[in-house]
Amino acid sequence: MDWIKAKKYTIIVLVILNIVLLVLNIYKSFDTRLSYSRINALNSILKSDNITLSTKLPTSFKPMAEINASEYSFDHIKLQKIFLSGQSNVKRTEEYNSVIFISDTSRLSVKGSSINYTTTLSYSVNSDEMAKEYADKLVNSINSEFGKFKFYSIYNTNDGYVIKYYEKKDGYNIFSNFAYFTIKENNVSVAINYVKLGSTIDTKNNIYAADEALYSAVKSIKKEIEKPVITDVKLGYYAIKINSAGEVVAIPFYLIGVNNKEYYVNAYTGECF
Repeated sequence: MDWIKAKKYTIIVLVILNIVLLVLNIYKSFDTRLSYSRINALNSILKSDNITLSTKLPTSFKPMAEINASEYSFDHIKLQKIFLSGQSNVKRTEEYNSVIFISDTSRLSVKGSSINYTTTLSYSVNSDEMAKEYADKLVNSINSEFGKFKFYSIYNTNDGYVIKYYEKKDGYNIFSNFAYFTIKENNVSVAINYVKLGSTIDTKNNIYAADEALYSAVKSIKKEIEKPVITDVKLGYYAIKINSAGEVVAIPFYLIGVNNKEYYVNAYTGECF
């Protein structure tokens, strides 16, 4: 009889404990979400500085882990095939730690984790669709060799188009793994940066919220841009070297887009660059 009572009491205690844990988890989730009052306060401060916020903010700022990364060694022969296939008079030179390929219409430069490519097309690009079609085709060829770049955005400039691609991991954009296209009529410029991503580190650290990241960037924005309009705020990762030996790790960063200029805020430290 006593055993039956003890069993019932144990069940009741476990039920109560589960309810308490559920409530604590719910409270914790709210504690790592950006409240409306904080967003309203941010808007007021930005307006007082003549800064317009015209995008939604990431509302969650739960602890995030780092991602192991390493420098990637590009295969120059395969890069030449991707970017300069079918082109004549291709010459290779080396200068200032860069490997450079030059043809009659194109120039390909490879240095460390960066690739820069310029070319003159035989036709003029005069629509978003044409610009994205050209960029998509080249990105597909790049992805077959390295990276998994995915389309992020396209916008018009006064005289052309800018198309951006980022690699993703665990649902987050890797801002340091990018392919940027600038197309003006028949002139194309491509900037690529890539490091190889590894496993996610088990330990998670607290991060700054999106409003705190914006507060950190305001000083630079005010100093550099007249009539700033913030059009993009995203939480993702950025790969940085962490020591003199060249070890690389991707850590949480905020990307803040202002008047077609990008600012990055370290989500661990709040530092802006």
